[in-house]
Amino acid sequence: MMTKLREIRLQVVTFLSKFEAYLVPAGKFITAMIVFCIINAKFGYMKSITKFPLVIILALFCSFMPMSMIIIIGALLTLAHAYAIGIEFAIVLAVVYVIMFLLFFRFSPKDSFAVILTPICFMLKIPYVIPMSFGLVGSASSAVSVACGTIVYYVLSYMTKAAKAFEENGETDLLTRLRALLEGIIKYKEMIVCAAAFALIVIVVYLVRRMSINYAWTIAMVTGALTGILTILVGDIMYKTDISIVGLIFGTILACGVVKVIQFLVFDVDYSRAEKVQFEDDDYYYYVKAVPKITAGNIRDNADASDAPKKAKPKKAPKALAKKDKSDDELKEKAVAAAKERRKAEPAEAEKAEAAEEEVKVVRTTAPKRTPNRQKMIDVDKEFSKERAAYEARQAEIARRRAAAKAREERLRVNLSDDEPTRVVPEVSAEEDSELAMSQRMAYQRRKLEERLNRNDE
Repeated sequence: MMTKLREIRLQVVTFLSKFEAYLVPAGKFITAMIVFCIINAKFGYMKSITKFPLVIILALFCSFMPMSMIIIIGALLTLAHAYAIGIEFAIVLAVVYVIMFLLFFRFSPKDSFAVILTPICFMLKIPYVIPMSFGLVGSASSAVSVACGTIVYYVLSYMTKAAKAFEENGETDLLTRLRALLEGIIKYKEMIVCAAAFALIVIVVYLVRRMSINYAWTIAMVTGALTGILTILVGDIMYKTDISIVGLIFGTILACGVVKVIQFLVFDVDYSRAEKVQFEDDDYYYYVKAVPKITAGNIRDNADASDAPKKAKPKKAPKALAKKDKSDDELKEKAVAAAKERRKAEPAEAEKAEAAEEEVKVVRTTAPKRTPNRQKMIDVDKEFSKERAAYEARQAEIARRRAAAKAREERLRVNLSDDEPTRVVPEVSAEEDSELAMSQRMAYQRRKLEERLNRNDE
């Protein structure tokens, strides 16, 4: 089962990488559509901007822009709806947005998706998925993005409740309503507890999954789940919030299941084949732990792949299905006839095998025959070896004679007086001429022999 899922994952990754240029804008368009539709459905106080064509145009614009553009346009839409309620709502919401944007763009500008997904998951009643997910696939700074998304959801929810309360009470004073909004948001204990808990979950999960221990991601999930439950319970006891404990527990369990799926998609490794490596260079000592990934290519090589699929049985051909419908007697008769044919064929096959073995033995025992060309080459090599030896002996004799001639010449020069001119002894010059002629003759023979060998090689 797991092997099949990993193969499907590989196909999905290959498909996404192949059509990334088209899928990324499509994903941004769908995300923007969902965000803008939820904003208009939840805070649809300004009717002029809730029209569907306008939503499509804004979503198309966001599909070709960075992900942060969805946050900016969503913030402008909520400001417009807040202004439709009252100017004080727009002022308070603008102040909250300015503070959050300063924190967001300062610490985690790349985690725009967290700010977008957190309010959506709150509305879908699965908010605990976000901090655990971004703790695994994000960084420690993702805590800021998750906290900002949590604050946005609670601020917008509080403003909706405050607008209904002001209408019921008939409050019209601008300063009174502004003060009530600010005090309500600052003292909104549930928002503070959830934002702090989610930020703490992100940090704890990130720190634990970065440890060099086996099953670090699973341990990080469990640790993050327990941290979130304990933090929210402590906050509920201290500030008497209205957080549902049953919803907290079931939401955390559901979050663990979703995060486990994310781990399978992002961090599928085999801890049974983990290795620890130690090496050094001129400046440092290195202690490295290497854990191999489980990919579609090495699934069948893993030691723990006990759930590997069995080999698929070939489908039965129509002939086999037709034979199955025949009676047992006919099948038995065919089996007997086939057995008899095999017995008749066995002696002939055995004789053929014995004849082949005898031929192989004869070939192995028979010495290889020398071809005429090979024999000529051997004769030429022998002749060349003899002539080579004679040539080397002759060269040695020539060198010896030259040395003796030089010695005699030196003795003659010493015996001559200083007044007499130097004479050349006739016998010495004649001997040198004979030696030169013999060396030339040997060189000529050697050249002819090499030419003949080259012709034989060709």
